[in-house]
Amino acid sequence: MSARCVDCLNEAIERCEVTSVPLCAGCLWYADDGRRMSERVAQQLSQQGVTVYSPQTYLAMLGPHTALPTLPKANYAYKRDRNGNDTIAMLAGVTGLLSLVSCFGIGLALCAAPLPLLPLILGGIGLAGANSAGNPSQARFLSWLGVAGGAGFVALVLLVMVASVAFGTTVMMPWSAMRGSFSFLP
Repeated sequence: MSARCVDCLNEAIERCEVTSVPLCAGCLWYADDGRRMSERVAQQLSQQGVTVYSPQTYLAMLGPHTALPTLPKANYAYKRDRNGNDTIAMLAGVTGLLSLVSCFGIGLALCAAPLPLLPLILGGIGLAGANSAGNPSQARFLSWLGVAGGAGFVALVLLVMVASVAFGTTVMMPWSAMRGSFSFLP
């Protein structure tokens, strides 16, 4: 039969003839007419006046050295409860890594404008909700990764802009923006 008994971890040898639940020899009750049943059904039948026999009566007839067949313990998969805070933190971490790789690794020319701001915003939201995440330490780490990816790029762009203005090289800045912001340019 290879099923577990509904009342214990032993291997089921029969099914209840009324409810069809699997039962082992230690949980199988018998009626006077030969029906096999669960303890709940046996209690109902005994209240109706039917004679029922406990599993110990049958096991005593088999002898003292009888061992009930058991199945190996089930390997339950580890399930971690995740929620929206974990998802936001994961998105912050992934977009932070993408921002770092695309904006610093490949070059500034390939960096999309909203990409560095997205991990910065998601990281802030993730840090705010990290305490109620399924795994708070992982949520904090991924959120900080997003903040670092976004803030690092923003700091680098500001540094390049300040350096270009300070050294007089305006190659990084478009002329139209320069004319509107500085009054001494023609």
